[in-house]
Amino acid sequence: MIGLFKVLSPYFLTSVNIINILIQSAVPIIAASGMTLVIATAGIDLSIGSILALSSIIMAWGMKSHIGVFQSISLGVAAGAAMGALNGIGIARLGVSPFIITLGTAGIYRALALIFTEARPIYGFPIAFRLFGIGEIGRVPLSVMGSLMVVSGMYFILMWTKLGTHARAIGSNLEGAYRMGVPIDRTFISVYTISGVTASLAGVIVTARLNTAEAIAGLGMELEAIAAVVMGGTSFFGGEASIAGTLLGAFIIGTLGNGLTIINVPSYYQQLVIGLVFIIAVLADRIRRERKLNIYH
Repeated sequence: MIGLFKVLSPYFLTSVNIINILIQSAVPIIAASGMTLVIATAGIDLSIGSILALSSIIMAWGMKSHIGVFQSISLGVAAGAAMGALNGIGIARLGVSPFIITLGTAGIYRALALIFTEARPIYGFPIAFRLFGIGEIGRVPLSVMGSLMVVSGMYFILMWTKLGTHARAIGSNLEGAYRMGVPIDRTFISVYTISGVTASLAGVIVTARLNTAEAIAGLGMELEAIAAVVMGGTSFFGGEASIAGTLLGAFIIGTLGNGLTIINVPSYYQQLVIGLVFIIAVLADRIRRERKLNIYH
């Protein structure tokens, strides 16, 4: 893709545009990090876009109420964690499938965001908050640094904690994990809580960058996050997870969107391409799994 876009546009590989790609990829990277843990359990979270919107509105309300930037961010992240935990409780305690529960809560959270704001945006935040979206240290944007910190934290959780091991065990074989003593309910609740936290952290960057919180924020975020995860090598059928692959997958989507924009391809065609790439990635994952099973047999 880099070679193709370089040929099609002389502006693609400039330093300014490379930084733009990194900035545009920051939000999908953060959202996809939490989604990686969810998909490792053979689950899915369709509510992250709605969680992003509602948690951002809660942050905005806090700042407009003059309770402080740090306190407002903490309130929004706590709300994201609570919304994610509700998803996990619905799966673990009520036995509802991840697809159904997160589809339902996506509608509920989005409706609450619209009701809370009366479908009007909230804008005009302190510069201390806006720095999370537009600030830099040297020439490195703070949003990019934040996304890499989230990726590093998620890598640690997946590879070096019991939660990561339990999540992969559940995705590989739920019945086997239960018989081995894996705390199924606690793991599901923890995994979806983390997904809610990463969605709200993505909301911090989106809101700070645009200086606006609105109920329609995060629309389509689920598709980009899931596509980045699956393209990065995490199996859509659970049991495997690759944070490094997720990072690469998010950069691929960011590069694709940026390149298509530079060569003046309309945004609706970009969504078409991302959707096709997602379907191809899932089919490739299925073929890979079938080949692996044939080798074992």
